[in-house]
Parts: sequence; C-alpha cells; structure tokens
Amino acid sequence: MKKISVQFTLEELQAAVTLASDQMFRVKYIDPKMPGYVSNQGKLDASKAALQALQDALEEAKGLNAKASA
Repeated sequence: MKKISVQFTLEELQAAVTLASDQMFRVKYIDPKMPGYVSNQGKLDASKAALQALQDALEEAKGLNAKASA
C-alpha cells in the first residue's frame, strides 16, 4: 500500500483526530443498528489503522511542542 505524507498544524491535527474518533464511534456502534447496514471489515480495519496513525502523530507533536517550550 502506498504511503503519503501531509502537514498539519497542531490544532488541525487535533481537529482531525477528534473528527475521526467521532466518526469511528458512529461506524462501530450506531451504523450497525441502522436498517440495511452492510459491514465492511476491511474498511473498518483500515479506518482504525488511520485513526491510530493520527493519534500517534498527535502525541508525538505534543511531545515535541512540550520540549520546545521547556
């Protein structure tokens, strides 16, 4: 799978993590209760991996920011 890089400010990254986390909750707990819902485990797994990558990047960025201001 091809990997890409993007640049975010800390605030943009935090917003992306929040949105992705909220969407993941919806996909995992709300959508399956909707009539006609069809599960796609591959897409769910890819989404979980993407969210984890965003969360890891955010934690790393916060750590770098804390070191820079100390």
